[in-house]
Amino acid sequence: MRGFVLIASMLFLSLSIAVPGSVYADEEESDSFSKPDHVYDVARENTYSNTSRELPELEPSELTQDLQETAEATIDNPELVSLLNESTIKDSKIPFGTNASIYLGTWALNYDSEHTEMNWEYENINTNEQDNRGGDTVVSLQYKQTQNKEVKGELNSDVPQIDGVKNLMRMKASDKTSLPLSFSSTLGQGTEVGPNYQVEGKKLGVLHGYVPAVHEKGTITYGEVYVKMKGNKRSLEVKNIEKQAVDGWIPVKDHVTLTYRNG
Repeated sequence: MRGFVLIASMLFLSLSIAVPGSVYADEEESDSFSKPDHVYDVARENTYSNTSRELPELEPSELTQDLQETAEATIDNPELVSLLNESTIKDSKIPFGTNASIYLGTWALNYDSEHTEMNWEYENINTNEQDNRGGDTVVSLQYKQTQNKEVKGELNSDVPQIDGVKNLMRMKASDKTSLPLSFSSTLGQGTEVGPNYQVEGKKLGVLHGYVPAVHEKGTITYGEVYVKMKGNKRSLEVKNIEKQAVDGWIPVKDHVTLTYRNG
């Protein structure tokens, strides 16, 4: 009996030690996506209106949901979901009267995210200076964008159907980071943001602006998609499934990171 109690106690202790580790890991990953104080959302201040042409996540129709459940591979591509949503299949009054296979093409079906990392200073887009080396009193310096600056994301891997892949990666990274991601972000000329930095006498104040970005790495799944109908039964068949590693950078839309140096 004592042996049983001892084993049970050791098992409970091992579980109580192992579980918090995974919790802390999740918390650390979440913290890495938390916006630092020197990163500013400029959606209101931005003189350039950023519009995303990428497709949003779509809610599948009842028919699409039924078809997705029959497929061997997960289908997340919003363009394919949209195509299925627009489709209608009427039941045949004669059960044995329909036997068809409709080829919908080869698609990037889904993306599995393996690593997501932030770079809050991905690309320098502007520098403001206040030269007070000849002065004795404190002067102020505030960030002001001197010209329109577009920052484009990129894939580091050569993959087919690049637009669909980009959209799947952006959707997954946006879910993980809760940040507004886009493969193109522009900060407009004249945009002002941030505090007034104090430049002391005999000093040169330099204020840099950066667009942050996410480094996303994972696996994309491709497959040939068919709609099959036999009698009143309909299903999706995915053939020639292939997987390919992919990684790339996705900028954070309407955000700027400020770094100030006083020397």
